[in-house]
Amino acid sequence: MLSLLPKRHRRLLFVAIILVIAALLIPSEKKAVSASQRQNIDLSAKTTNTQQATPIAAPNTSEPSSEKLQLTETQRVATPQVQENKAKPVAPAEELADTPVAVTSAIQQEAKPEQSSEIASTNIAAANEIAEASNQPSALTQAGSAADNSVKVSDAAELIAQLQQGKELNLGVRYPLQLEIEPQQALEEPEHFYTLKRQTVKSGDSMALIFSRVGLSARTLHDIDQLGGEARKLRTVHPGDTLDFYLDDQDRLMELHYPQSKFQTLIIERDKQDSFAVKVDTQELEVRTNFAQGTINSSFWNAGIGAQLSQGQIMALAAIFGWDIDFALDIRKNDSFMVLYEEHFVDGQFAGNGDIIAAEFINQGDVFRAVRHADGNYYTPEGRPMRKAFLRAPVNFKYISSSFNPRRLHPVTGRVRAHNGIDYAAKVGTPVQAAGDGRVTKSGYSKYNGNYVFIQHSSAYVTKYLHLHKRYVKTGQRVKQGKRIGSVGATGRVTGPHLHYEFLVHGVHKNPRTVKLPTSTPLKGKQKEIFMPIAKARIKQLDNTKRVLLAMN
Repeated sequence: MLSLLPKRHRRLLFVAIILVIAALLIPSEKKAVSASQRQNIDLSAKTTNTQQATPIAAPNTSEPSSEKLQLTETQRVATPQVQENKAKPVAPAEELADTPVAVTSAIQQEAKPEQSSEIASTNIAAANEIAEASNQPSALTQAGSAADNSVKVSDAAELIAQLQQGKELNLGVRYPLQLEIEPQQALEEPEHFYTLKRQTVKSGDSMALIFSRVGLSARTLHDIDQLGGEARKLRTVHPGDTLDFYLDDQDRLMELHYPQSKFQTLIIERDKQDSFAVKVDTQELEVRTNFAQGTINSSFWNAGIGAQLSQGQIMALAAIFGWDIDFALDIRKNDSFMVLYEEHFVDGQFAGNGDIIAAEFINQGDVFRAVRHADGNYYTPEGRPMRKAFLRAPVNFKYISSSFNPRRLHPVTGRVRAHNGIDYAAKVGTPVQAAGDGRVTKSGYSKYNGNYVFIQHSSAYVTKYLHLHKRYVKTGQRVKQGKRIGSVGATGRVTGPHLHYEFLVHGVHKNPRTVKLPTSTPLKGKQKEIFMPIAKARIKQLDNTKRVLLAMN
């Protein structure tokens, strides 16, 4: 029908339609509907077909939701703005048909904020009708395109800053984000495959011979030996030890592994500079506590084996109590002991025994207890050291008449004879004291020694006192440090009154003046504060274990 009208009439008809629509959509302020009476319009509905009715939400007296307000604001911002000019003459219909979005935008600027929701949907519908008549894109499509263009121009960093500041962004709009892509990681180095040659050390082997069997040069062995430090342990390999040599395709030594225990391995490896480096690989240990208990029937050694203690643990137990008990002479039947010790595990597998952490020994009715401290020494539960000290000189002497001399000329016989002790000159009757706690192993008389006393202080230390005027102790008697055991005299083969004093360590005579004597300092201050709670807990653990064993028996 429109095609039958002249072109001029068609233009006037379009202008009239636009004016009528504008008059209907822009009511006066007096006829404006209040916010409480307006209905919310769902703008999410598609407007691709102008003949489909726009769904309208049920009446709601509450304020529009924030989501709808944001969407309305998005539409208003995304639509190109046209400056308002009421005095400007109305454009011809064809020109208006070419710019439907501009008309819609102008109409939106005429509306008040509270009317934006209604006007937005109605304007879109009207603009779509005009666009459909002139084969132009819809207003919503135009608005979306404009929004995309506005966002593309914006800086992504600014949008991120808005998000961090808590500002809301427009719903339904895509924002570009700058992504920092990390550079591709360097490819891992390819695996190297080495040839393993294992060597078991045999009796009479040397490192030079072992390296020769593997096919390595003496130069390689020299370079490793020059590393020093931990590498020097290779000099003391023992028969039965294993050495793992890892060689490359050119038969060069790349790594050498020397297991020193179940959790420690000495490693020699070639670095990128083609030189060798040494390190010790230590696996993480799990420490557990175990106990052993035994009663002596025949000997202490057999009782220890029966309690499933290792040889090292039996010797360690004897060393702990050796200051108070002579394990060669003092042990009696029905004496008993109990030991708490550490066990080491690697990946759940047993890797060997650790230190004894607490022990009890009952000898002839006397109870001796020891607890290990962090310094590696053992103390009584009260903090007194199990290892006893020695007096440097057991007598108040005037002077030393003869010093320690392995090649001394004997004053009586005139022959070269070692003088294995020190002669302290003093008046006859001067008191002679025990140099340390121990047990009198001999107290007697001989032609050459005169009156003498021998004292065993532990499995390692023995002191001898010769040429005494009188003896005040008997064989088998236990003595404390400083106890009077005799007096200075001139008995035996001597030239004058003096005390001949000898000091033996593991059966070897040492100079009493220069030998390194064990110390015996009780724990004090902070060290004692640390030790006492630990000792209390260990002793309680011993007592609880004894009660459990008694209950089981």
